[in-house]
Amino acid sequence: MPIDRNKLPSYIRTAPPGEWIVIKENKRSARFRNADQDEVLIIHVDGGLITSGERADYVVAHPVVLDVIVELKGSDVSKAIDQIRATRPVWIVHELAGEQFGALVVRGQGVHPRTTASIDRWKREFRKTFKMKLLVETRNRDYEFSEFLLPESLRA
Repeated sequence: MPIDRNKLPSYIRTAPPGEWIVIKENKRSARFRNADQDEVLIIHVDGGLITSGERADYVVAHPVVLDVIVELKGSDVSKAIDQIRATRPVWIVHELAGEQFGALVVRGQGVHPRTTASIDRWKREFRKTFKMKLLVETRNRDYEFSEFLLPESLRA
């Protein structure tokens, strides 16, 4: 069903036509491939959907595939995880939310070995508890929405 752009809240916009959807903040960015040029929503969470407390930066909602909660972070991955955890329950009940979800943290260069162990634990937590795949990246890069899909057996 097409989305009525005139009825969207000011913190939600449809992605401009094109193969790539780009979100960025400071020096961090993520590009999502939209090869079929489906209608995709970009939800500005920080100061839009959620105006106080912990919150992620964006949700990139691809109704045909899944919604990705995105935090573009400097270095504190633990805080980024808390922000995604805080955004998830607000977004999943939103009338425009999809049925499947993923999460992305794009942070500064380099990962300390202790952080790597925590990231592995958070990935397991998101997969088991929230039924969503978490990606944590130390560089800006391109993504396919399908990268965030869990195998069918883990979605139930």
